Amino acid sequence: MIGRGGIGTVYRARHDGSGLLAAVKVLGPAPAVDASSARRLAREYDVLRGLDHPHVVRVFDAGVCEGYSYLAMELVEGLDLRAYLSPVIDDEDLVPLGFELDVTPGPFSDGSPPPGDAGPDAIRALASMMDEPDTEPYGVAWARPAGDAVVPATPARSLLPPEVREALNRPSRLERLRVALAQVTDALAYVHRRGLVHRDLKPSNIMVDDERRARVMDFGLVKSAAEAADGLTQTGRVVGTYRYMSPEQAQGHAVDARSDLYSIGVILYELLTGAPPFTSSDPVGLWREILTCRPPPIAASNPGADPRLSALAERLLEKDPARRPQTALEVGELIVG
Repeated sequence: MIGRGGIGTVYRARHDGSGLLAAVKVLGPAPAVDASSARRLAREYDVLRGLDHPHVVRVFDAGVCEGYSYLAMELVEGLDLRAYLSPVIDDEDLVPLGFELDVTPGPFSDGSPPPGDAGPDAIRALASMMDEPDTEPYGVAWARPAGDAVVPATPARSLLPPEVREALNRPSRLERLRVALAQVTDALAYVHRRGLVHRDLKPSNIMVDDERRARVMDFGLVKSAAEAADGLTQTGRVVGTYRYMSPEQAQGHAVDARSDLYSIGVILYELLTGAPPFTSSDPVGLWREILTCRPPPIAASNPGADPRLSALAERLLEKDPARRPQTALEVGELIVG
């Protein structure tokens, strides 16, 4: 086992026929998981099998075995983005993990049929038998406060201790940050050109391997731009992770590629200050901060932060999508300077 979430478990596995290493995401048997989780897994497979980019995780297989829905994908041995850029880690600490990686491209290819029922249609068929609506567990979308008053600033944050600022601003760390985020924005530019919006970008969905190659993962909430314009899976339900969610997504409004860019802004802000821009532990309070508050200036807590990256993060966090950089390609160019 290499990971566990609220609805499933990820295992490090080896395919018996080909010897290919993989990460296998397994959902619990029905009715241990709801139908939306199974449909999301099938959607993830459908999307990823059509993508081919060095910074997007590859998918191999999907299906149902003994009542368990599964998705087999490329195994990325490494660290998620937050851990990779932890201020307590320096370059000399980033040693290979010692696993023997199999980078054979393409699907499992020994020719033998997988156990159980193969393919995303088998997962969707299982989901259709579950007596559960296709809803999302993120709560209700409230209406934005009326009026166009000046957005208030959140309370100023304390100055970070000198040793923390020094670690966050270490040149080698900032270089790793630039390279990783440039790779992520390159992947996003590729995804967005295909009319897709990820809708759940966050540090835990970006892995960096032993060769310092970033991979965007977890496409379970991905939508085409036309579908994403609907915003809601069901009336009053919003998909995504609030802390990294754009204001328009948090309200269930139409979203496009610029919503993903807002999420990149949250990630960049967090990597520069050690904390995301909005930190309320109460979901309703967090939602209101996202909609109504300006984030504290990066320089208030980390005056030594890279000024170009700080300015970019603050532009990406604009409430109005029209005031943000408009494409992932533009963001990537600004990151590398």
